[in-house]
Amino acid sequence: MRSILNVEGSGEKKASWDRRLTIILCDLCIKEILNGNRPGTHFKKEGWVNIVKNFENETRKPYTQRQLKNRWDLLKKEWRLWKKLKEKDTGLGWNPTKGTVDASEEWWESKIKVMPEAQRFKLAGIDPELEDKLDQMFKGIVATGDKAWAPSSGILPTDFIEQDYNETLEENEEHNAMEFVHQVECDENNESPEIQSEPTQNVQQKRKFIEAGPSHLKTGKKKSSQQTRGAAKLSLQIDKLCSTAVSMNEATSRLNPITDPFDIPQAVKMLEELSEEIPEASKLYFFALKLIANKEKRTVFLSIPQRVRVRWLNEEMEDSLKLSSLLSP
Repeated sequence: MRSILNVEGSGEKKASWDRRLTIILCDLCIKEILNGNRPGTHFKKEGWVNIVKNFENETRKPYTQRQLKNRWDLLKKEWRLWKKLKEKDTGLGWNPTKGTVDASEEWWESKIKVMPEAQRFKLAGIDPELEDKLDQMFKGIVATGDKAWAPSSGILPTDFIEQDYNETLEENEEHNAMEFVHQVECDENNESPEIQSEPTQNVQQKRKFIEAGPSHLKTGKKKSSQQTRGAAKLSLQIDKLCSTAVSMNEATSRLNPITDPFDIPQAVKMLEELSEEIPEASKLYFFALKLIANKEKRTVFLSIPQRVRVRWLNEEMEDSLKLSSLLSP
């Protein structure tokens, strides 16, 4: 049975994955997301450079950007399937013995009947810790439906966008980022890059395609007046939709002001939710208040699963006390 921890697609030299390497990759990706190196659906070039470099530093595995991107794509695919499997059954628990959700045979039979590809999760699911990390990586950039759209996103539904044009833009962005990271790797190793590029003709065609935009998608034949009127009408509809989306976005922003999910008030609120384990008059409580004033510590505190936050704070306080004792005369 395949497992999300060791499946690797075909391509260049095969990479071997286990739980430790997967968790390290997830943590590095989350770090780059929090640092603003994934403004949309793709990492910036700097983001991939950091991920590749830090992954090798932490694991001693010289995996390429392409191999890490393949892993990212696989994790996203498995995460989407896992979420779809559980979407209407939010109360399911985790069975550590079985290594999957705690569900009856009848539940599995009914699910597998409509989702045969979810069969593998019956013996090897995505555990809560990994799921929490994947949520941070993929929530907000993957639609749950074929045509899901939020007005506040400022992005038009796919019904009103030329799909081929968008896919070409994304493919071009990924291609540029991968070439950039490959060049950086070669520069660090004093090697000449062996670029596996597309034929020049194809690259030139793609460049013309992107520069022309979605209104020049089909053929080079001369357009009839009817086609021209149709294109003008479509362009007008898109302009109206854009204006509507902007207006809705502005209205939503006024009603729901954007707050930083990692600011101090959010951290204090989360600390108050742990009042049963960390009383307000305790030393740990006041230590935590001082700790969350540090941006990096605050980001970690809010990013880790709630079930380990108290333990993490205790360990931070112990480390701080040890350091103080060493520095004291």
